[in-house]
Amino acid sequence: MNTHLYQSPDYFDKHGNAKPNLLFWLSCLFLARSWLVFVIAGVSREQGQDLLALFYPSHNALYIGLGVGFPAVVLMLLAGNLHRYPAFFDRIWHWGKALLIAAFFTDLILQIKHLMILHWRFQWSGAVTLLVALWLVIYLFKSRRTQFLFKAPILREEK
Repeated sequence: MNTHLYQSPDYFDKHGNAKPNLLFWLSCLFLARSWLVFVIAGVSREQGQDLLALFYPSHNALYIGLGVGFPAVVLMLLAGNLHRYPAFFDRIWHWGKALLIAAFFTDLILQIKHLMILHWRFQWSGAVTLLVALWLVIYLFKSRRTQFLFKAPILREEK
């Protein structure tokens, strides 16, 4: 890995660790969309059940979406304060790119399954979701910045 590309201070946080870029956060938020709906439904007390029924008519779809989004939620929690967590979280972080790609492939398989259930009828929401997922997977495969983010050494806080 060519680390000379990332010598700018903009690529690092104040602790000296690699800083996640905007597309990392967007890809994690895209995978964690079930978690976002779940949290919003939990916050809105009276309309929470209706909101969940609107986005996820089947409870199984919600549970599967929560499972697919779990690696993204974990990586978002680790990304901001990685220097504070114990050293065994480094392994999870260094496998982050593979976890995200696996979660995206699972999401893509579920989207294709959903399209098969609809007999391949075109819907804008499904098409846009599939297109965004494909773009983000390609980004994760090709991005040197994402590779640097997960391979860079992690500096710990001195106690």
